[in-house]
Amino acid sequence: MCGRYTISETVSNLKAKFCFKNSLNLQPRFNLAPAQAAPVVRTVDEGSRHISMLNWGFASKNLRIKGTADKRIINARSETLLEKKSFKEIAISQRCLVVADGFYEWKNEFGSKQAFYIYKDDQKAFAFAGLWRTDPGYGHLSPQNESYVIVTRRAVSSINHIHHRMPFILEEEHYETWLKGSVADADSLLNDKYDIELASHEISDRVGSIKNDDPNLCDKYTPPQLTLF
Repeated sequence: MCGRYTISETVSNLKAKFCFKNSLNLQPRFNLAPAQAAPVVRTVDEGSRHISMLNWGFASKNLRIKGTADKRIINARSETLLEKKSFKEIAISQRCLVVADGFYEWKNEFGSKQAFYIYKDDQKAFAFAGLWRTDPGYGHLSPQNESYVIVTRRAVSSINHIHHRMPFILEEEHYETWLKGSVADADSLLNDKYDIELASHEISDRVGSIKNDDPNLCDKYTPPQLTLF
C-alpha cells in the first residue's frame, strides 16, 4: 500500500532523468496525499515524453464530492493488474511514470503505528509504475479530470519488516518498456523477480496530517526516553 509520498527534486534534474520535452512549474512536496495533484510522465501522440499534473486516485462510482479521498482507488496490485476490469484496458496503453523521491509507510508495533520514510540509497528521484485515465465529471460544476494510480508489489527484503507491500519502483532502464512496451513486455516486467535496496528511518507522526508539508517530515525521529521520575 502506498498512501503518501514525496517529490522535492528540481525540475531541471527531473528533466535530465526522465527526458520529458515540456516544462512545468513544480513546488517541492513532502506529504503528497490521495486526491491531490502530482507530476506524472506520459508519452504523447508523437511518442515523446510529457510531464503533467494529474490527480492521485481513480474516482469510484460513489464519489460525488470533488477532492474526497476516501472513495478513491489509489493503488493497483501488480499481481492482478491484467485480471481486474478496472485496470485491464488502461494497462494496454495508458501507463505512466509517477515521479517520486521517497514514500511513507506505517509499521504496527505493539498496538500503535510508527511512521517510516523510505527512499533509495542515493536519495535521488525515481519512478513508480502507474496507470492513468480520464475520470468523468458529475454535472457542469465537476468537469472531467485526469487521474492516476500507483502500481504496488510485494515488499522487497530491505523494507518488508515495515510493511508487506510497497510501490513498484521501476529501474531507469525499464522506463521506456513501461511507457511504450507491449502488454506482454509490461506484464513480464511486473512479474520479474528482482530486489532493490531501499533505506528507511523512523519519522515523526506529524506526517499523519496532510496539513503538514515541509522538509522536516523526512527527518529521523528518536522517540523520547521514558523516565521513572
